[in-house]
Amino acid sequence: MSQDLLEVRSVRFRYRGARDAAGPFALSLGDADVLLATGSSGAGKSTLARLCCGVIPHLYRGELVGEVRLAGRHTTDVPLWRVTETAGLVGQNPAAQLVASTVREEVAFGLDGLGLSRADTAARIDDALVWAGLVDRAGADPRDLSGGEQQRLLIAASTARGPSLLVLDEPLSMLDSASGERVVEMLDARRDRGAASLVFEHRVDLLAELSGLKRLSLGDSCAARKEGPDSHVGVSEFEPSFRVDVRGLSVRRDRPLLAGIDLDLRGGSVVALLGPNGSGKTTLLRVLAGVETNVEGRVEGPSGRRPRLGLAFQNPDLQIFNATVREEIVYGIPTVDEERYRRVVEALGLASLEARPPLLLSEGQKKRLGIATILVRDGLDGILLDEPTLGQDPVQRRRIGRLVRALADAGALVIAATHDEAWARAWADREIVLERGRVVGDASAAPEVGAPSLPRDQEVA
Repeated sequence: MSQDLLEVRSVRFRYRGARDAAGPFALSLGDADVLLATGSSGAGKSTLARLCCGVIPHLYRGELVGEVRLAGRHTTDVPLWRVTETAGLVGQNPAAQLVASTVREEVAFGLDGLGLSRADTAARIDDALVWAGLVDRAGADPRDLSGGEQQRLLIAASTARGPSLLVLDEPLSMLDSASGERVVEMLDARRDRGAASLVFEHRVDLLAELSGLKRLSLGDSCAARKEGPDSHVGVSEFEPSFRVDVRGLSVRRDRPLLAGIDLDLRGGSVVALLGPNGSGKTTLLRVLAGVETNVEGRVEGPSGRRPRLGLAFQNPDLQIFNATVREEIVYGIPTVDEERYRRVVEALGLASLEARPPLLLSEGQKKRLGIATILVRDGLDGILLDEPTLGQDPVQRRRIGRLVRALADAGALVIAATHDEAWARAWADREIVLERGRVVGDASAAPEVGAPSLPRDQEVA
């Protein structure tokens, strides 16, 4: 009987500093298999992905029980560089994996040591950049790419190495629909070549069409799964006539990122920013938050002052630096309003995680933590959310949807940049579409403050 390429047997893992272990996990994967693993936010998907590629226990320390065999070898018995000859991992946070100073060098880095000829190496790099749609950005710093572009780059770099097993942790989370379809086509092609893929994903609609797709549902390790309150979250009432005027807004770095944006925004509304990867959504949020440089044009709030808008970053790791979830949320607040704090953590499903180190949270939990750090603060006119549903299961997507509606009902301006079009249709009043730094669509005007909200209970999970 032939041996499976990957075998995970009764595995549990507890990170240092964590009270609970993730698992137990069990799976097997043969050559040319494509396995889709699903589960709620915090169920251990990223932990299992790291286990399958040897990143645990070689880079993440903790208590490991059970065994993981890759190509017949225990991942604990061989060095990580040897494991990576067989398996490639693209993690949920692409920015954390970038190592090179240019896009082209990022792809080349993974090819070093494979014994390829110079011509073969160059051909693989060129093919990877074409697939990723980044030929014209080959000389750019990868850190200047959008989150979706970084995701495409790392997927291309990993597949260029030709690993027998490719592990993708939420590869569609920051991708537009066209890019997501390219990932599905790539998985099909790998299967046809006899290579295996293990995909952890919440956005299962695109992957459902893969022929021969196997499925694995991970158990729920979260302590609490109730959806929480769907209205009052402890926020103050916002200024009812609050407006933001954006005129002639342009931003340029190595290329134009925004070009002549004009927008009228107002409190009491939820605005969804849509558009393909690299269209300028994150840049626009950064400008509105006052953290972007090289800005031309005007952003003006009430009485001519700059609007006070809190920004939850696309990469939550950039906002996390405290020892516990509670310390992170209340950092810098002289006197904590405990009632407000409690409402916020319960509304965002963080109440059971208050003592946990933030960097040990799942990516979805980190995203909600970033939102919580803003909501406990006074003096804001609204909140800016960059990919708020990244890493969120259907329960958490609805939780965040109810939250943004509650904020809008209190008079806040909420702007969410997202590729989750179903979530945007369910919860937003207005959809603004960007492409190449310009507004190419504005679906509807935001309602006046106090206007009745449409029922939101029919969101497709």
